[in-house]
Amino acid sequence: MPFRLKSYIKSDKAMALGISNTPGVDKDDDEKLTSEYIIGNLENLHNKCIAPIQEHFNRISGTFVWNIAFTSGYRCKELNAAIGGVENSQHIQGMAVDIVYTTGPAADVFNWAIANLEGWSQIIWEYPEKGQFSSGGGGSEWIHIAYNGDNNLGTLSLASNKESLHAAHSGERSENGKYTHGITTADQTLV
Repeated sequence: MPFRLKSYIKSDKAMALGISNTPGVDKDDDEKLTSEYIIGNLENLHNKCIAPIQEHFNRISGTFVWNIAFTSGYRCKELNAAIGGVENSQHIQGMAVDIVYTTGPAADVFNWAIANLEGWSQIIWEYPEKGQFSSGGGGSEWIHIAYNGDNNLGTLSLASNKESLHAAHSGERSENGKYTHGITTADQTLV
């Protein structure tokens, strides 16, 4: 799947709030955040993580269908703050994207990614209790995936408000209690 910058920077929330979500808009605030740096990171993320996921999940039945959709890619600092993102979000550097699997559980994408991708910084199975994607529906579960060519830690996490999911996926619990880090699989049967 070819890299398309527009897919990674498009944001309905930014448009609704009148925020310019153009890579490089934050360079006066942080000289590292040039458009070249951000776009380079997005291309690496795409080539190393997202394209393989798209290739697999968009061709499951042998024909091409858009089964992987972007919900959030690059976010300038203003947009990241407006949606409540953490201050050091990898989205700000173009190193992260949130995706949904439109025809199946996000756990399938999580498990396939950890078994088949060569490297990643972070993969988070986010809020599986929200259920699978439904067109026209409200929020749904998603996968956050990040790639940092300089520092791919390979962190695997679960984000959830459902205590039983944390208990079933052993790992190190974060301070705020919404994340369990170091999980080894996403078990859809527990949702």
